[in-house]
Amino acid sequence: MNNFMKGLVMMAVLMYIVSPIDACPGPIDDIIVLMLGLASRKKLADGN
Repeated sequence: MNNFMKGLVMMAVLMYIVSPIDACPGPIDDIIVLMLGLASRKKLADGN
């Protein structure tokens, strides 16, 4: 289940970054979402 959640988080992050529809134009929000995704993935990994 943990691997499933990590994969789901990374899939959501990649879909947001690749999507042409963003919360605000420019790369800043993409970088923030990427950092949040990596942090949540790390937290999921440390949970075991």
